Amino acid sequence: MKEFFSILNMHFQKGRYSLTAINQSSPRDWQDLQKQVKKIFEECGLKAEIVKEIRTVRGSVKVDVYAIDSSNQPSITYLCECKYWKSSVPKSVVHAFRTVVGDYGANWGFIISSKGFQSGAFEAASKSNIQLLTWSQFQDLFVERWIEKYMIPQIQKETTALIEYTEPINSRIFRKADQLDDKSLQCFHKLRNNYADLAFLALLINTSEFRLFKFRSANLPLRKTLSKNELSKTSIPSEILDATCLREVTDCIIKHTRKGVAAFDQLFGGRA
Repeated sequence: MKEFFSILNMHFQKGRYSLTAINQSSPRDWQDLQKQVKKIFEECGLKAEIVKEIRTVRGSVKVDVYAIDSSNQPSITYLCECKYWKSSVPKSVVHAFRTVVGDYGANWGFIISSKGFQSGAFEAASKSNIQLLTWSQFQDLFVERWIEKYMIPQIQKETTALIEYTEPINSRIFRKADQLDDKSLQCFHKLRNNYADLAFLALLINTSEFRLFKFRSANLPLRKTLSKNELSKTSIPSEILDATCLREVTDCIIKHTRKGVAAFDQLFGGRA
């Protein structure tokens, strides 16, 4: 397990990972696009609403997603139009939305399109606070904040117990293990071997190296960065090694962590 941790740590320090996709799959329809945009905003610490009616100097208007970032002073307001169309967005839509954003006084206006934009749309958005984004580009814009505000805190919260159960030196856990019968003690050591690499991976994600490099230079899945020999020595579940986006990595780590912690808790008759 130490060898696997060292390999991963080396890759992180060299900046060999780049996880720019929060979600791998595209939204299913226009409603799903709105929901996913709202979800990413909220996971980044913003307050967001779907189909919000706002009052501008010209009257009331509905926007697909409204988000406000109160962590900045003064706060930052985002208005979003989500276009799940079969064709690219024309400049007329940009002109109309530019008026709404200006009349409301929002800091940013995003048009997020499933099929891209016509060439005239970019000219219409130039020299303004309107950004024309694909679904992937929207994720890229918020990925580092998502890692910092959602991914790392979630993994930290979920994996604390597993790290304690598997860390090389933990006198409190070892004293409790010494009270187990022989069969249970064997099971304890087996569980430690099975989950040590997962705990080390979670620990690595919590380190400054992960926060600094943010997986910037290579792509998931993790399996691609390890040799056959390295893969044969790790107990990291295949589901994690084969994950292709940040959310899948996060969800799989949490899923297998909960399974491991439950097994340890059952062995000790409760949280050790």
